[in-house]
Amino acid sequence: MVSDMTRSEQIVNSVIITAIARVAMVFALPAIYAAFQLYSSLQAATLDRMKTDLTSQILAAQAVASSAQSSASDASTATVGLSTRLTAVETKQSEAATSNEKFQTATLNRLDRVQDSIVGLSNTVAALTATLQAVVDEKRRRPP
Repeated sequence: MVSDMTRSEQIVNSVIITAIARVAMVFALPAIYAAFQLYSSLQAATLDRMKTDLTSQILAAQAVASSAQSSASDASTATVGLSTRLTAVETKQSEAATSNEKFQTATLNRLDRVQDSIVGLSNTVAALTATLQAVVDEKRRRPP
């Protein structure tokens, strides 16, 4: 019987241990649930902060993109204006070059005519000089 008692004590002890384990589980479940809730709320707060940060970064990126688009549009408009001005300047330069070339050609023609006139005058002076010399020579040969 001693061995039966030991056996029954073992069963009783086993039942008590099982009961204590079940009671511990019953008390542990709310603690585990509370820990899980705390962890979940911390993760949710972290995700909300990340969402807020990402939203602000997206808004900042959109503002930068909008500014870049505006700058590109302004640059495009300025480019059209500059192109128009450049075309006008090039046209004026071309007209000025043509006018300058015509002026130079006309001036050279006038200079050629002046040079021809000078040569003609020089020939006339030479002819006059020769005529006067001939008259002087003829008067010297004649007796008075």
